[in-house]
Amino acid sequence: MNTLAAWLALLIYLAFAYAPWRAALTRLSQRLGDWSVGLLLLPYLLAVSLRPPPGDLLRLALYLALPTLCLRRARPFDRFHVLAVLAIWVPIEPDLFLLALNLVMPIIDLPLNLSLLPEVEATLVSDVALPIHTLTAISLALFVFLVRHPLKGIGFTFRLRRQDLQRALAGLSAFFLIGLPLGLGMGFLQVDPAVPELQDIIVGIVGGYLLVALMEEVLFRGVIQNLLTRRLGNDKLSLPIAAIVFGLAHLNNATEGFATPNWAYALMATLAGLAYGWVWMRTGRVTASAITHALVNLIWVVLFP
Repeated sequence: MNTLAAWLALLIYLAFAYAPWRAALTRLSQRLGDWSVGLLLLPYLLAVSLRPPPGDLLRLALYLALPTLCLRRARPFDRFHVLAVLAIWVPIEPDLFLLALNLVMPIIDLPLNLSLLPEVEATLVSDVALPIHTLTAISLALFVFLVRHPLKGIGFTFRLRRQDLQRALAGLSAFFLIGLPLGLGMGFLQVDPAVPELQDIIVGIVGGYLLVALMEEVLFRGVIQNLLTRRLGNDKLSLPIAAIVFGLAHLNNATEGFATPNWAYALMATLAGLAYGWVWMRTGRVTASAITHALVNLIWVVLFP
């Protein structure tokens, strides 16, 4: 059941790019109403062999229900959209928000190791385990914003055009043109090339694209930047705002010589967010901006480990 859970979670996530699957889910959602989001519990139930601890099951059920309920009467980036985005994001990365709260209210001493969701892994293949809670989170975001309360323009599709790939590479070049000298100048980047094995490169590219870059692009470009553009009516203004949000989302990432809050990382991530956001704006596809994102991460790991 554990392996089945991993494949099912991955399949549900990627199937949102398939229009007939989204249409079928939409029809089912219209029949079942908000209860339809409960279908996303299935991979977790399989991962725990259909014997979930009651408390964990309740936490996950509430996690699925809250953003769905928030969006019943939402308009572009009103308080309900903000609450829905936070309801999806905070439980996955509570350390970041506790760090932000500590920065605003330093008198309060809060733990930075809080877990709000049951963290369960499932084995995809030998030596490759998938985080079911993370896959459930991205599937929830896609279900909410593509099916239950559709948000146009996310661009979650793998039907990429040649110009999409060209713009993804243009975004990559633009980021490194500015980010490389800045990172080296701050001492944030230190050249120390590593030569991974071919198998590690393939796993890193596929896993880095699907399980890191694409997930983040759905949230920051497909949802946040998208909603900002609709609310402000100006994509040139929404781009830097979304990039800053993306940069601040990396404050809790410690790197050698830079403790948390890591403002150097936030600056580099903001610059990267400008590149990713530009690619998304020009292509209309988060799957294209995720290519730029994944390539940046890959080069980072290989040249600046």
